[in-house]
Amino acid sequence: MSPLVEFRMPDVGEGIAEAELLEWFAKVGDAVQADGLLCQVQTDKSIVEIPSPASGTLLERSVEVGEIIKIGELLVVIGDREAGSPPTSPRKRPMASPRTRRIAVQ
Repeated sequence: MSPLVEFRMPDVGEGIAEAELLEWFAKVGDAVQADGLLCQVQTDKSIVEIPSPASGTLLERSVEVGEIIKIGELLVVIGDREAGSPPTSPRKRPMASPRTRRIAVQ
């Protein structure tokens, strides 16, 4: 049984503090492979594909398409289906466009 891996949004470039999630390549319950693509994000400077840090089952996704994630925030949880169960309901965030969220933070 492999341990749960809490993968946080990696530093994708110097001076980058956050990114917008553009696309998921795996859904909760899918098997993922180490170095296989998890998602695609857009920063102020580029579009970046984020690889999986480990092989296992994608148990949780913490961000939805269109949302902003800060560097270091939880992105996904990977492990065995037996090692833990996904939460019964995803973490809820207020529904707002990325631009609206940026304005609200300022």
